Amino acid sequence: MPRHDSGPSHEATGERDGGTRPRGLKLAGAAAAVVLCAGAAWVATDDRTGSAENAASRGEQRVTATGDELLHRASERLIARCMARHGFAYTEQPPPAPTEPDFRYVLGDVGRARAHGYGSLLGRPGAWDQDVNSGHLAKLTPERQRAWQRTLMGSGRGLAVDLPDLGRFSAPDNGCTAEASRALYGDLPGWYRVRRIVDHLGSYVAGKVTAAPEYRTGLAAWAGCVRGRGYAVSSPRELRALVAPEGARPAGEQAGEREIAAARTEAECAASTGFSRTTGALERRYRPEIERRFARELDALRSFEHRAVPRARQALAGS
Repeated sequence: MPRHDSGPSHEATGERDGGTRPRGLKLAGAAAAVVLCAGAAWVATDDRTGSAENAASRGEQRVTATGDELLHRASERLIARCMARHGFAYTEQPPPAPTEPDFRYVLGDVGRARAHGYGSLLGRPGAWDQDVNSGHLAKLTPERQRAWQRTLMGSGRGLAVDLPDLGRFSAPDNGCTAEASRALYGDLPGWYRVRRIVDHLGSYVAGKVTAAPEYRTGLAAWAGCVRGRGYAVSSPRELRALVAPEGARPAGEQAGEREIAAARTEAECAASTGFSRTTGALERRYRPEIERRFARELDALRSFEHRAVPRARQALAGS
């Protein structure tokens, strides 16, 4: 689902595009589907590292939460102005809802599993996934929908960064989203590079975690537990795949008994075998190492964002 955060994310090339969100643009279907795809290339996700589950971007080391909201609002304002100049209606999207807990390795929250099953871990839309621009797109012809998409997201791969061990990530350097980011951050290629690297720190941490002997031992114990409860799987991802066909249920609809049972099994086995404690301890062990490795990029991103705050206030004041 599109989230016009403070700028572009990635359009990964080659085999490194590990995102779970749609990459294509369907214009023959409902307008809402177009909105779904419109921002897909701008949301960074990667779950290619070892057996890590949902190793999504986290955007660490941002400015304060208030600053994040300010940058988001300013970006949306600038995007709306840009779209209007090109003759398109665009409604500013509200800041995204707070992110859910990180379950990239295993779902360890038994209470959550019992109440909600897997929720958005299966790629289901959440409450904020109802894009406010669906109505605008519904009024357009397929040709104008494509034009709306190009105007918003741009085209080509003018921005690119090679991430060690992860491959090349790229995005357009044109379009209203890129224009807004350029206005806020100035050096768009420089900002894009450090933003992408920081967005993927979690993938580097996950690579360390899943390569650790303790992780493999814990995963084997977890797998033995769930097999003893009737699930012939070797990883949380395989267990979730058993209920993935039910993943298209509408937002807000309650999880079914089959999903609840699988999620409970995953979480209860994570707790009883200590697998969730193991992954948490490994994360705490390796994250500082990765942050030291990319300290220059973390500092650069902080600098970009702090310099952008006055520009964001100016953009909002000029509305």
